[in-house]
Amino acid sequence: MRAALFPAHPGPVYAGFTAWRFVIPAPDRPFVPHETWGRGGVWGTHPLKDGRVYAYATARLPEGGRAPDGEKAELRRRFADWHDPIPALIDAAGAKDILRNDVRHLRTPLATHHRGRVVLVGDAAHAMTPSLGQGGNQAIEDGVVLAHHLAPGGDLAAGLAAYSAARLPRTAEITGRAARASRLTHLTSAPLIAVRDALISTAARLGPDLILRGFASIADWRPPQASYAAGTATGASARPARDTGREPAQR
Repeated sequence: MRAALFPAHPGPVYAGFTAWRFVIPAPDRPFVPHETWGRGGVWGTHPLKDGRVYAYATARLPEGGRAPDGEKAELRRRFADWHDPIPALIDAAGAKDILRNDVRHLRTPLATHHRGRVVLVGDAAHAMTPSLGQGGNQAIEDGVVLAHHLAPGGDLAAGLAAYSAARLPRTAEITGRAARASRLTHLTSAPLIAVRDALISTAARLGPDLILRGFASIADWRPPQASYAAGTATGASARPARDTGREPAQR
């Protein structure tokens, strides 16, 4: 749909790394949820609510590659010597249960998130690397802002234009930040990795929340206070409401 609406746009491009994902029963030994950065790759392990474990890995590789002996063997070659519980998780994964997908993103933002009566939200409008965990969050924000600007019986063209104007700057900025973060986590130069790790260790010693402050401008987003529908129901003027500090949509 995006390609049909914007045929001149270059579309998604390869972000420089591929990703593996799988879900398995929780290991017998407890573990600390983590994301570990290595040389040219990342591993993450996180518990799910149903008791299983979600694991993911990424690595800098040429686009379109596949392991000739299977992706489980590829994970062993790349991560079997990493810290616990990574080796055991790889061993526990079924070979057919491991997904491998090249990561692509919209390096060039769209000029607008709508055309005519058709509107794009989420990855269709601003596909980004998963490095900041914002793909789903930004889709939720899109939906909230879109609902805010679409009044029943109102001017659809004006509402969609307002939606694009509100969302395009924010999503373009976050997409760019995610791309920069993915380059940081996939460094292959030993000197640059040493500098990266030293800076992160120093920041952690200076203050546990110092690194998290970099997410402040993302996580402090607040939705518009009142929807057009609510304003129409009470006879209020159909115009965007001022942000007065309601609870954020994401935490």
